Amino acid sequence: MKIVAVVYMLHDVIGLAAFAGLAVIGTSLLISFWVAKFSGNAFDDIMTFTDRRMKTVKEVFKAIQIVKLNAWEDAFATRIHKDRSTELSAVKRYMYLGALEIFILWAAPVAVSTVSFTVYTVIMGKQLTAAKVFTAIALFNTLRDPLRELPSVIQTIIQAKVSMNRFSEYLSLDEVKPDNVTRDGSTQPINVAIAIEDGTFGWTEDTPLLSQVNLRVQKGDLVIVHGPVASGKSSLCTALLGEMHKMEGSVFVRGRVAYYSQETWIQNMTIRDNILFGLRYNKKKYAQVVAACGLLVDLKQLPAGDLTEIGQRGINLSGGQKARVCLARACYSDADVLLLDSPLAAVDAIVQSQIFTECICNLLADKTVVLVTHSSDIIESKAANVRVLVENGQLKVTRHTDVRRSYRHPESLDSVMNDINQERGNAKVDVDAGRLVDDEERDEGRVSKETFLHYLDALGGMKMCVFLLTVQLLWQACQISGDLWLTHWTDQKTSPNKAQDTVYNVKVYAWFGSGTAFMVLIRSSTVVIAGLRASRQLFDNMTASLLKAPLRFFDANPIGRIVNRYGDDMSALDFSIPFAFGSFIAMSVFTVSQLAVAVYTVNTLGVLVIPLVWMYVKIANFYLAPSREISRLWKVSSSPVLSHVTQSEEGIAVIRAFGSEAADRMISQNLVLNDVENKCWVADLVVQQWFQVRMELIGMGVILLVLSGLILMRDFLTPGMVGLAFTYALSIDSGLVTLVHCWSSLELDLISSERVMAYTIIPPEGGQHVLAIEPSHTWPSTGAISFHGVVFSYKQDSKPVLKGVSFTIRDNEKIGIVGRTGAGKSSLIMALFRINELVSGRILIDGVDIATMPLRTLRSRLSIIPQVPVLFKGSLRGYMDPFDDFTDANIWIALEKVDMKAKVSALEGQLTYELSENGENFSVGERQLLCMARALLTRSRIVVMDEATASIDPETEKKLQRMIKHEFKDTTVLTIAHRLATVLDSDRIMALNDGRVAELDIPRQLVKNGAGVFYELAKEGGFMDSLMEARE
Repeated sequence: MKIVAVVYMLHDVIGLAAFAGLAVIGTSLLISFWVAKFSGNAFDDIMTFTDRRMKTVKEVFKAIQIVKLNAWEDAFATRIHKDRSTELSAVKRYMYLGALEIFILWAAPVAVSTVSFTVYTVIMGKQLTAAKVFTAIALFNTLRDPLRELPSVIQTIIQAKVSMNRFSEYLSLDEVKPDNVTRDGSTQPINVAIAIEDGTFGWTEDTPLLSQVNLRVQKGDLVIVHGPVASGKSSLCTALLGEMHKMEGSVFVRGRVAYYSQETWIQNMTIRDNILFGLRYNKKKYAQVVAACGLLVDLKQLPAGDLTEIGQRGINLSGGQKARVCLARACYSDADVLLLDSPLAAVDAIVQSQIFTECICNLLADKTVVLVTHSSDIIESKAANVRVLVENGQLKVTRHTDVRRSYRHPESLDSVMNDINQERGNAKVDVDAGRLVDDEERDEGRVSKETFLHYLDALGGMKMCVFLLTVQLLWQACQISGDLWLTHWTDQKTSPNKAQDTVYNVKVYAWFGSGTAFMVLIRSSTVVIAGLRASRQLFDNMTASLLKAPLRFFDANPIGRIVNRYGDDMSALDFSIPFAFGSFIAMSVFTVSQLAVAVYTVNTLGVLVIPLVWMYVKIANFYLAPSREISRLWKVSSSPVLSHVTQSEEGIAVIRAFGSEAADRMISQNLVLNDVENKCWVADLVVQQWFQVRMELIGMGVILLVLSGLILMRDFLTPGMVGLAFTYALSIDSGLVTLVHCWSSLELDLISSERVMAYTIIPPEGGQHVLAIEPSHTWPSTGAISFHGVVFSYKQDSKPVLKGVSFTIRDNEKIGIVGRTGAGKSSLIMALFRINELVSGRILIDGVDIATMPLRTLRSRLSIIPQVPVLFKGSLRGYMDPFDDFTDANIWIALEKVDMKAKVSALEGQLTYELSENGENFSVGERQLLCMARALLTRSRIVVMDEATASIDPETEKKLQRMIKHEFKDTTVLTIAHRLATVLDSDRIMALNDGRVAELDIPRQLVKNGAGVFYELAKEGGFMDSLMEARE
């Protein structure tokens, strides 16, 4: 509308020549919309590539412990950089198109005035007067603002359209069908809790995994589900939740459901909040659940008891502790049906027996429980009403009649809980001690000079700034020279060579206009080149810094903060900051030039402009102070939203299993976090409006002052100079407002740079420095390990988890490591891999102190099969051999040795088969087997197996034990296991208790002692007879 109104007024001033200018505007708009079409395609590509890059980032940093243990930082840095390079190619295309749009729409007013004046003087043959010229220029300048804003408007529309399409695609995805599971109790007898009739289920609609399933479970039944690896046990639980495609048959589940997933899902909150899961705290009920799940001893050891904060994915808890917290959550829910998928796999025999007795058989005696397990003791338990063998997608159901789980009301635990509370001492101190996640740091006040200088250096340093400033000065020189030439033109007296003079004047004016447009193109292109250079450099530095950061950094900083840096902050570095920086330089030179001409024209009265400029500066500073802090708060408030969404995504099956109330609670939490973020956005909007109004009022003062000066100086100025000064005065108003806006936008956008830079200076893990000594390439040659007085903790100034540990392991020795959950078994391995530096003591491998060598060297020379197997998205071969060190034949041999060759051979693409995120297209047991195959490939002299067979059935485990004994005969093997059968063939057994080595001897001798940790575990696990026979 503004453009139409201006063209109408131009018609009154220069007649039909205005329509020539209108034709130029129309042409420039058509070209802009044509460019916008390509920009839309480029932005669509950017979103696709950004999604891919963000998935990789989240995948890597959610599993950062596994990445570090395997020394995969370089491999994943390469992968992230590859995704980033693909993304930047689309960003570059989009930004160059944006620069072209800016060139077109900045050049349009110049082209409009040149064409209009040419038509008016040459074709129409009319005389230009100062009144007509500068009235027309004022109107042309009025066109500048809407045309200058058009690129950002077009880009905003493009981005909105792409985003809306993405939202639409997401909302159009298939949803979980509510009729997958029937809740209508009228369809089944009142005593039936679960019923599956002729059910066929699959993860895809065309590939059945469980076929012709028939199962009927009565209220109060204990159902034991067992079977070999990847037979469909977890899938059966998932089918009961309605999370699988139901191809045929019907599923009925009565009442409320609680679910324990095989991969434990822990939220970043206190232990108590994890167990309550949004329900009201009932002290008596809570105490009963905590005791039945075997958590009392652990709560006594934690600095703040159940108020201890749990880190991302439960990173500061052992596998057994995570399992019991999740089990307690399911028990506290008081659900009618509990689906428990392998909750006892990560606990030792004593704790397993205690939980099965106290929790499954007593606390849950009146509940319907489906328990998945590999434990032969539990499978054969007389407490089971129903046993279900899952094999090859088929169910073999055995029912035992007249079986009743015993029930006794747990004794009052108030006194026990009071004892725990008394041991904690001061509640406030304990809560602070139990905090793990630090509040997100945010700077205050102005963006620091160091941030500006760092970003300028990333742009290309002072050379780039000088070049941009020079281009901008040339731009303004051409523009002002063109306007001065118009003044000269209109002041010329009529001459006999009028036609020739007119053509000459038009040519000169056109040359100045062309120079202006060309400088705009150079400036915009330079800004793009420099901005992308800065963005790439800061991204690479942040990625390198994060991958080298110590693990405790990730304990204290949830994944949402990291995702926020890689998301919104990098988006600002890619798109906003480069153009904000370029616009600030452009508007600085433009405004100063316009102001200088206006002040020069009104002579001494120009001094009166100084107070007005001072007012601009004061109000700008007054506006920037709160605006900066609001912007920082806005960015900080978005991190909890991202963390919550990430956690919800990981635990979506668990959340939905607990019913609509749990889902509604999670949605409400998300809404509360979003409201906090939106409050910051509204505050930012209000502050901007306040600022805008005051800028407009002062701008009117500038116009009034210049106009008054021109009236007073009218006898000393030519009409051309009066017109030029007044035209520039009108531009000063919008120029100063735009300048302040550019400065504020630049400073606020630089907060993103500030936040990214904060992640580029994280102190690296110990040993990543030039003083590290690189050992021989053959190290370790024997695999001997010595611990000398090792004290180890996960957090500075926290209670150590290893307390003066000393022992020696001979080369090629097989050591079984056992102990109660939380005794320090996994911590021993973390110390060996230098996940944190030792508080005191030394660890030697082949006589070399591991603290003296680079971390990558240490970790790459060891192999570990972790407690929680993690597979990364990509090809199966890429996971097995991330550095491309082995042939396909080597990989097939390793897969055959772990009984995975047949499975992989049947996959589409075989070794090139694409793994889904976290390897979800393999069962947990299969993932552990793939981890073992990878360890076979690397052939390290030291291999650590941390609960490597916890999710594998006993028969498969026996085969693997034989394979390990043969393949690793010349290797030092440390095996952590809760199943004693896994370590009975070890040369020696190391028993840990409360962070100390309680026992270290051959199994027979430890049993002969008649007491101790190993003796109790062997007795509880039923291995005494076999060990006594071995003694004989």
